[in-house]
Amino acid sequence: MDKNVGRLNTIIRYCDMIEERIDELGDDAKKFLDNSTYHDLCSFYISQIGEKIKLLPQELISDYPDIHWRGIAGMRDIIAHGYEKVNLETIWNFIVEEIPLLRNTCESILRKLVI
Repeated sequence: MDKNVGRLNTIIRYCDMIEERIDELGDDAKKFLDNSTYHDLCSFYISQIGEKIKLLPQELISDYPDIHWRGIAGMRDIIAHGYEKVNLETIWNFIVEEIPLLRNTCESILRKLVI
């Protein structure tokens, strides 16, 4: 299997895990902000997504400028290296604004790669 297919599938899996936490723990910012397990889990998933994005080739991601690839990878760095300083509202906004778009885009890329 192409490494990029595996990476994209992993990104989708972590996006799905974030959606599962939303379904399980609540879909509003207050529930997220008040539950350390909730934001710890989602932060971990975002960190893993950022790691996989860093491994995708520039030629692949440059065709999808609607995704803030560098911003997502940068969010990983912020979480990994300065977690105690992370603004949880920023994480929540990132989850609701970026994750669904990222997931859909990764699925689109996969469809093109496996044809």
